Amino acid sequence: MAKREERRMRYAVRALGWATIIFWIFIILFSATAVYSAMNVRMGFGEPQMVLSNEFMVISIPLFINNTGLYDLSELNITANAMDHNGSLTLTSTTLVPLIPRGSNVEITHNLSVSLEEIESWLRTYLFNDTIFNVNMSMKLNFAHVVPFQASTNTTIPWGAPFYNFSTGQISYEYHNLTHQRVIIPLSFENHSPYFGVDGMMHVEMCNASGKVIASGTLNLDVPPAYSKYEDQVELIVDVLKLTPSGEMHFYFETSVFSFGPVVMPYG
Repeated sequence: MAKREERRMRYAVRALGWATIIFWIFIILFSATAVYSAMNVRMGFGEPQMVLSNEFMVISIPLFINNTGLYDLSELNITANAMDHNGSLTLTSTTLVPLIPRGSNVEITHNLSVSLEEIESWLRTYLFNDTIFNVNMSMKLNFAHVVPFQASTNTTIPWGAPFYNFSTGQISYEYHNLTHQRVIIPLSFENHSPYFGVDGMMHVEMCNASGKVIASGTLNLDVPPAYSKYEDQVELIVDVLKLTPSGEMHFYFETSVFSFGPVVMPYG
């Protein structure tokens, strides 16, 4: 009886030994194939772009994944954080992709967006000044639904102001008739945005020292992207009795993607 129990114990120990060996062989093979699969997954980010569209500012970051490994990729989580150089504007968003089967290619566009109404104070600065956005991205996923993988990257996106160096030149006055003068106001700026043109209208109001609007005019805008320069002048007819040596110019902008104003500049 004791010998029978001893034989059973030896068989059990032997079976456990074989099970352990098979288990470790499986772990080693799985780890090796997981590493191989990881080495055969191609990931990359495209060139980020920043656009103004339908009253939103959108930062778009293309991502491509070519899964030529042996296992599916699952639970892809991409989180991006973008911040301007002085921290006055921060955008955060997350993109989730449940499954990327083996042998498949996936192209994703990760978007960070914010309503222009929510960042009006930011627009007052960066419609007229260039800046740099720092973008931090993190990516998490699972190989074969069990092996976690995580990576991160940093990049920068230049913001080009569409009304960079907006300014008025020397205002001149010309005789129009006995009661009115012609006021000529030179205007200039550069569209530094590489992504969109400035098309629409600019409305100009001239206010005297009392703050009363004494003349107004409108100019059409059609300025291509990428460092195109705008130079024009607006001519206003002003009642000499209402004209004062100093006052303010108010500028309002109506474009296809946003409305903004007034931008106040003194004269005199």
